[in-house]
Amino acid sequence: MASDDLLKILRKYDVALDPRAIASAFENREQGTLLSEWVKSRLTPDTLLTKDELNSYLIIERNGKAGDLAATTDLTTTQAHTDQELKDAIDELNRSTEAINKQTETLRQQQDALSRLLMTAGKSGDARSDLEAKRLYKWETDRKGLNTAIELLSQGLDYRISELEQQCKGPGGDVDKLVDEIFRSDNKLLSSLQKLGWELDTEDPEEIESVDKLREICARLIKYTVECIRTKLDRSYLESLESYVKSDAGDHAVKDEVHTLQDEVESLYSEILPVAQMSVEQQWLEPSLRSLSAKNSQGLGRSAEALTYMLDCLDYLLDRTGRTYERISAFKAHTNATEALIATAKTELSVATAPPVKRRSTVTSLSSPARRRPLSMTDATMTPAPRGGSSTTKPGRRSSGGALYNSPLEHLLGELAINLPGDDDPTPSNPAGTVQARASYLSSIFDERVRNAVEVGHSVQSTFEGTSMSYLSDAKTALQLVRDSVLAESPYAEVHLVDPGIEVSIGVLAQEVHTVASRLEGVERETAMLARGKNLKKEEIISRWGGHG
Repeated sequence: MASDDLLKILRKYDVALDPRAIASAFENREQGTLLSEWVKSRLTPDTLLTKDELNSYLIIERNGKAGDLAATTDLTTTQAHTDQELKDAIDELNRSTEAINKQTETLRQQQDALSRLLMTAGKSGDARSDLEAKRLYKWETDRKGLNTAIELLSQGLDYRISELEQQCKGPGGDVDKLVDEIFRSDNKLLSSLQKLGWELDTEDPEEIESVDKLREICARLIKYTVECIRTKLDRSYLESLESYVKSDAGDHAVKDEVHTLQDEVESLYSEILPVAQMSVEQQWLEPSLRSLSAKNSQGLGRSAEALTYMLDCLDYLLDRTGRTYERISAFKAHTNATEALIATAKTELSVATAPPVKRRSTVTSLSSPARRRPLSMTDATMTPAPRGGSSTTKPGRRSSGGALYNSPLEHLLGELAINLPGDDDPTPSNPAGTVQARASYLSSIFDERVRNAVEVGHSVQSTFEGTSMSYLSDAKTALQLVRDSVLAESPYAEVHLVDPGIEVSIGVLAQEVHTVASRLEGVERETAMLARGKNLKKEEIISRWGGHG
């Protein structure tokens, strides 16, 4: 190392030495070589202090804390920090400081915004009060219009109820008369149908008897005809047999002819009855039956037409009876519904209507930071009695909604929708009782509204907790689903690879990593030992060169 390099190192650490003395020290070769080796081994960032480090150390020494720090801190266990680590720590501190500054600026902006919001709260409260007054005036106007409309509708409903009552009383007798007329006309039609049924043609017993006699006569005729024909055949056979006998009784050919004739006669015997029956039926029975059927067909046609007419009439009567039943049932249902409606309407109209509200009872201050409870039905419908007093009293205070109040207390109570008992009929003879009653009433109202506020708070808390629990349950379910999807193969056991050879390789690699880690720990211990030695050398340099700063 040359003298120039040594001068650069000394200037870097702000060490003031004579350059000529350093140059003369390097003129001797042997001494210059030893000095160079000493500079390389001793003058390093681990043994030299920068100007800032030296100033910090001097400040600590002047404050008398150097000895305390040296006594409380075991420098042998302190790990040396490099410049890069210190720079990283400083950068981290700078980033933290910047983040703190940004957060401070954000808080300041939020504070400014809150201040502006509080400043505009008064203006917006006045605007809301005006809007509230307009709305209350509009609501009062609408209420009066609704009351007028309700009165008109009530009168119209009375007239309509009277009309319905008259209508329900009148049609009952008309319906009975109409039903009687329908039944009488149906009875007349049924009577005419009965007479028509009696007049229908039926089978004549004489004709049936004549047909039976005709069939019997035809049967006897067939019998006599068959006997006559058989007799003729027998006579012819006997005559032929007699002629053959007279001619040549011993001839064989004659015997054959006789046998043949006998066979023919016997075959004719079996055919005589069907032929005779067919002949008699075609000649006598069938013409007679055709004439009778032609005579009866006309009467049957008239009977069929009459039966068809009777069936159509019966269908008409059944349909008419069904439609009459449906109409009467609908009429009865309408009558019952009308009576029920009339009774309900009379009940509703008999209820006395409440007098108009004179003071504002549903006002909720929108400019108040504390939210009031919602008005119940009893609060909303609470109607004060008319205030007594002569016309000579002085005019009371008028609110923005148009209501009159005699005192600030009444105005406040009106704003809170509270009606004190005994306001309308004061009793000067017993003021203490009135004050006590009012106080107890206000106490009960206060307790009730406190309970309502607590209930609302509990309801909001339970709603918030329920919503939070549902969200947490959903998140837990989603996390469980993700975990199950990741550990789908073996959710409760150790995950193993498919290839066992790869697992063996991973085990060997883990052993090697453990060995390297143990060696690295040994190297770190050796480095710590060397760092302790360097710290000792650093203290020596500080004690030697500290006075020259």
